[in-house]
Amino acid sequence: MEKAQGSEANGSGAVDPDQQLSSLQEELRSEKEEKERQAKLAAEYLDTAKRVQAEFDNYKKRVQREKEDIVKYANQRLLSDLLLVFDDFERALASQCSEEQLREGIIKIRDNLAALMAENGLKEIPSNGKFDPTIHEALSVGEGEDGTILEVFQKGYYLGDKVLRCSKVKVAKETGDNNG
Repeated sequence: MEKAQGSEANGSGAVDPDQQLSSLQEELRSEKEEKERQAKLAAEYLDTAKRVQAEFDNYKKRVQREKEDIVKYANQRLLSDLLLVFDDFERALASQCSEEQLREGIIKIRDNLAALMAENGLKEIPSNGKFDPTIHEALSVGEGEDGTILEVFQKGYYLGDKVLRCSKVKVAKETGDNNG
C-alpha cells in the first residue's frame, strides 16, 4: 500500500518501477553486448598486430640471411675470373720459351687483367696535369710550375666513383728564384 501511495504521491508522471527495471536491464544488456563487441574487436586488432609483427620479424631475418649470402658470395664471380688470369701466369711460368716470348706473354696477361678490372668498375686516376689532394698523394716535391705533377710513383684507381687508391706522385713547387 505504501508503494501505491508513493506512486500516487509522485503524481501521474511517475514511471512504473517494473518498467524502469526493465529499461535498466535492457540498457545493461545493450552495454554488455557493446562491451563484448569491443572486446572481440580489440582481440582481432591484437591478433592482426601480432601477425604483422611476426611477418616483419621473418622479413628482417630473411633480409639478414640474404645480406650475409651477398657478402659471402660477392667476390665469387671476380675470383672466378681472376683464376683465369692466375692460370695464365702458371702456364707462362711453366712454358719453355725465350725471354722475349715470356715478356710478350706477360704483357698479354697484364692486358687481360686490366680488362678484367675495367669490367669490374676499376678506372685509373689521371695523373697528368695539376695535383688534386682528393685523388693524389704527394710523396715528394720538385722544382717546376706550382702544383704540376712531375712523376707518378704508383698509379691510383677509382672503383666506380669512389677512390680506391690515391695516386702517389711527385709535385712541383715554385722555389721563388724567378723574381724577374
